[in-house]
Amino acid sequence: MKKIFIGCPITKYIDNNTFTDEIFRCFMKEMYDLCTHYADEVFLALKREQYGKNLMTDTCTELDYNEMKTADIIVAIPEDSKGTAVELGWASAMKKKIVLILNKGKRYTPLISGLEDITDTLIIWYDKSLNDQVLHNVSLALDTLSEGL
Repeated sequence: MKKIFIGCPITKYIDNNTFTDEIFRCFMKEMYDLCTHYADEVFLALKREQYGKNLMTDTCTELDYNEMKTADIIVAIPEDSKGTAVELGWASAMKKKIVLILNKGKRYTPLISGLEDITDTLIIWYDKSLNDQVLHNVSLALDTLSEGL
């Protein structure tokens, strides 16, 4: 596989160019590392923008869209992020394969939870916290979705 695009909330975790959730940062670094075992290239806007130290608010939309166009698989943790929802819209319109990571304790619009009706999507439900079990399930999903790429 050539490329994985990882989508997740950014804005809610940034305060004055400082990333405010160390647990989420660590999880996203582990997710990035996991994805590097499956693809030659992995895109994570958080990494590009140095976890808030180098925000690219004037150019991020076009840059992210161009990264999406060249991705084979999208791994997304939407939480309540409108930005990640937009990225999922792009991905589904482009018929990208999606690994969607959703919290069992949250309500999601059917436009998110129903993406499997539009494009090849595997949903991973987690309970309360993002952890090693989620990473294991993402690995299994990537094994499945990468067949034929």
